[in-house]
Amino acid sequence: MIHFYTDKTTPTGLLIEQSIRQLLSDASGFPQVQHLVIQFTHTQFYLPGHPQLELLALLSIRFDGDLVIEGSVLLASSELITLLQSLPDGSSSEHDSLWQFCRLHSLPWLRISDPWVLAPVHIPKPWGQEIWYTGIEERGQAGVTANTGSIPLPWLLELMSVRIGLPEMSAPILLKVLDPLADEIYGDLYFELHQEKQEVYVVTNVDENAWPERVGAIQLGFAMHVRQSYTSDGEFKQAYLHSVKAYEQIRRKVDSQIDQKKVAAGLELTQPVGSLDLKKWINELSQDTENQELFNHERKLRQAMNDFVAAHPLRVGDVVAVPKLVPHALQHGVRVVEFQTPVYERKILSFAQKVLTQSNWDTEEALGLANLDFAHLESPELIGATPMAKTERIVNFDDFEVLRVQLDGSYVFQTKTYTVLMVLEGQLDIGMDRNNTVNIGQAVLLRVAEKGWQMISHGACLFLLASPKHLLK
Repeated sequence: MIHFYTDKTTPTGLLIEQSIRQLLSDASGFPQVQHLVIQFTHTQFYLPGHPQLELLALLSIRFDGDLVIEGSVLLASSELITLLQSLPDGSSSEHDSLWQFCRLHSLPWLRISDPWVLAPVHIPKPWGQEIWYTGIEERGQAGVTANTGSIPLPWLLELMSVRIGLPEMSAPILLKVLDPLADEIYGDLYFELHQEKQEVYVVTNVDENAWPERVGAIQLGFAMHVRQSYTSDGEFKQAYLHSVKAYEQIRRKVDSQIDQKKVAAGLELTQPVGSLDLKKWINELSQDTENQELFNHERKLRQAMNDFVAAHPLRVGDVVAVPKLVPHALQHGVRVVEFQTPVYERKILSFAQKVLTQSNWDTEEALGLANLDFAHLESPELIGATPMAKTERIVNFDDFEVLRVQLDGSYVFQTKTYTVLMVLEGQLDIGMDRNNTVNIGQAVLLRVAEKGWQMISHGACLFLLASPKHLLK
């Protein structure tokens, strides 16, 4: 029998928990199943104005020694509800009527009680691209992979907020990949700082075309020897600000000419342009004698500005923890996995091309906030080692922590909160009775599990685990 809940008088999470408790309380010893159709209102807190969507959850909840939740989340419509109400009663078998309905209509169907395999969204940037695995904001929302396509991550998070352990209308730890171009200058990220956001990078590739020795770089903090050459920090800041302002002026002249090329090509001024096109346009512009002087001046002022900044070498496997208020800019051709606080805020000190998302840099304000004392990278903390597993804590921020696990065998991960996992090397099976294989470059979101998660590798495997800390307070 399918139970329909379309009046929305009871919160969705509570309805699901009530159904689960009912199944678990059955003492007959026979497998138990419940089929639910729940209509609920989803507030898109990640979009301007927080518009609402009417959604339908189709759920099959089964208990036969293990609790299994399967289902889908769809846009609601009266026609869809009518079709569902006309379905014959389902059975306790895997091929119940709701599953068959989704298969017939090419709708996604997901084993929700398993780890959620994340479907990333690619976000183009002037310096390359970001790949968001848990991103939920106006520019894009990640999904969860199902048998047909994917289901938007925020829909499932609201539906299963109790099971996942994440409050409604909040985003999980943001996992993304920064994939900058290998091109010097155009592949360098913004030199920026954050007031709320904390982030950690793990280097996964250094492009040999950009760095023949496979040693890349990140701009992080300010050059101590330059700072010490001034009589005070105030004098140092003023000298750096003067250098940035001089560069910003020449930058705007260069960008104005590039904008004319954009217009001629029929592109929007806020649209990112590939580095090949940029190089082509600059080559064309530099044929003019007056422009040659402009571009030469730009290079000299950019170097003078960057002389104030500390550059740290990066190799594959290196970890960079970026605390609040520390200016930083990953450099071209260095690909990293990043975990960060899920907020969007920044102050841009400088950028070697036009910033497309705002009209002015934030140099003066950012300098007033900047932590000048950051001097070196921290080493990961070893917290456990066995013949099968080595576990390091690579960052321990006040809002989340990240573990790095090298595994060749089995490992049980205990957590009281949801966790985001990404495999960097090898292959990982998660779960005892039903293995879920996670391949290199894939990420999953793990719900709260009372008995923990069993993880098995068949050969050497390297993966990251990020867990929130604020939910434990």
